[in-house]
Amino acid sequence: MNRYCVIGINHKFAPLEIRERVAYPDRRIPAALRSMREAAQCEEAVILSTCNRVELYAFTSDPAPQERLLKLMADDHGLQSEFLARYVYFHRGRNAVEHLLRVAGGLDSLVLGETQIVNQVKKSYLLAQSENATGKALNSLFHRAFNVAKRLHSETGISTGQLSTSSVAVTFARRVFENLSDKTALLVGVGEVGELTLNYLKDSGIGRTIVCSRTLDRAREVATRYGGDAVPLELIEDYLPRADIVISQTASERPIFSREMFKQALKKRGWRSIFVLDLAVPRDVAPDVDELPDVYLYNVDDLEQVVAEHALTRSHEIKRCTEIITQEVDGFLAGFQSFSAAPIIKALSERAHAIREAEVNRLLAHFVDLPPDQKAEIAMFAEQLVNKLLHPQISAIKAQSRREDAADSLRVLARALGVDDIPAAPKPEAQPQPENQS
Repeated sequence: MNRYCVIGINHKFAPLEIRERVAYPDRRIPAALRSMREAAQCEEAVILSTCNRVELYAFTSDPAPQERLLKLMADDHGLQSEFLARYVYFHRGRNAVEHLLRVAGGLDSLVLGETQIVNQVKKSYLLAQSENATGKALNSLFHRAFNVAKRLHSETGISTGQLSTSSVAVTFARRVFENLSDKTALLVGVGEVGELTLNYLKDSGIGRTIVCSRTLDRAREVATRYGGDAVPLELIEDYLPRADIVISQTASERPIFSREMFKQALKKRGWRSIFVLDLAVPRDVAPDVDELPDVYLYNVDDLEQVVAEHALTRSHEIKRCTEIITQEVDGFLAGFQSFSAAPIIKALSERAHAIREAEVNRLLAHFVDLPPDQKAEIAMFAEQLVNKLLHPQISAIKAQSRREDAADSLRVLARALGVDDIPAAPKPEAQPQPENQS
């Protein structure tokens, strides 16, 4: 059980300017997964990197993996471990399993109950799987998480209203512009969140939409569905002055909008205000753009006020969700602990039956004239006798595997039977608390 662990950083523990420094672009994740399996000694690994969190999930025999994983995350982004340690959290065993189930179910999201996160978790898992970084342990855990997310959204009202980052983005825009019918929205980036944002804008009566992407064909495909215009990213400066609303979420590793770009755009549009929502991590819009008096710049952390207001309407569902997650964690760990005992049970059974076979063969060597049917009866009797003798032993091992202190006793049995893949139970780790960012 304690071989499962996760180290991460999210919107609760760290501000945006820290999170964007540890984000993993998709192109860097395969190498990071290899580092987790080699340098950090993880048998299995998955990396989840979104606008609100970066998490490294692992299945490892290392009795103290926190330091290795922290160093890997810090080294990957040119940071000192001591600096990063102030913002990360670490869970292992039951806490790690519960954490993933809460993340996939949207209970740990900035937008409580949002459904986009489960797709992001699936994408991260499938990428790790394609890199051969997962095995039976993480495969079973992540599939359990997907099933739990489905159960939470079908059996509770946690996702009632389908609030999402996209819907909150449009809510912010309406606070700046009461009437959207004569406004132009420039959408930069056409991923899942971008398309949802475009849909919400259309439903809110936006006058015109311009879709911008590095891939023009993709921009045209999306723009056609929503009645908008498509432009390539290299023409972004030409179209920026036409936009009253800019919503950006690309995978760029550095800002694509500078202060000077917005300053020139404001001049061309007669200093009429521009509402800008930067949903990217790392950020697409340079922070100093906010210094311009006619630009209203918001990022993902600024969504918190709207999200908090909405969370109150769903808070009564959290208790039911927590009950479901507790049930699911109990069920998963019971199955996993029995799975951990399987190598021991297999070794015990194989050893007992090997002795049985050898002794039956030795006995029959003295009675070579016995008819074949009598020899078969002796062999069957011996097999049934061994199975009956093994039954209470196997039952006791299974019962022991379900105990909280199972790891040490199973390890003793494993050593006696020559099975070496049952790790010792590690000492519990102290959990960091979120820093006060005010």
